[in-house]
Amino acid sequence: MPILLKNILYVFLVTLIPGVEVRGSLPYAIGVLQMPAWQALLVATLANLAIVPLFFLLEKPVLAVAMHWGWFRRYRSRVAERSRGTLARYGIFVGLAVFVAIPLPGTGAYTGCILAELLRLDRRRAAIAISLGVVGACSIVFLVSMGVIRGVLARWF
Repeated sequence: MPILLKNILYVFLVTLIPGVEVRGSLPYAIGVLQMPAWQALLVATLANLAIVPLFFLLEKPVLAVAMHWGWFRRYRSRVAERSRGTLARYGIFVGLAVFVAIPLPGTGAYTGCILAELLRLDRRRAAIAISLGVVGACSIVFLVSMGVIRGVLARWF
């Protein structure tokens, strides 16, 4: 398998890991795999965007199983609590996009999808808001990655 295809597959798979998503895959692609920045950004963004339709496609059977686990029920409760302020401040649509765009642990496409499910939002509107948030998160992580890798670390080494 050509190295480019292998790298694209790695980045795509790392992005699909809940909790890691673009926060881990983009710095990994740029810093470890040494992919060109534009390629890493494109692959990580497309992979992170793919989470939304995948989640909504598999939502009912996966949540039916996951609701049997106490840790998942607690996680859903924490998601609802953490997002309350953002949603109240910006409204449901913009608040969901902002919540997903913040590249911190506990935010992201998966959490946005769970939040949309909890709030029983229209899937189309939720998918648009989550996708806008994903693009925002990818942009933030990309800018930070480029600054850290090309700026700060270059001074140390």
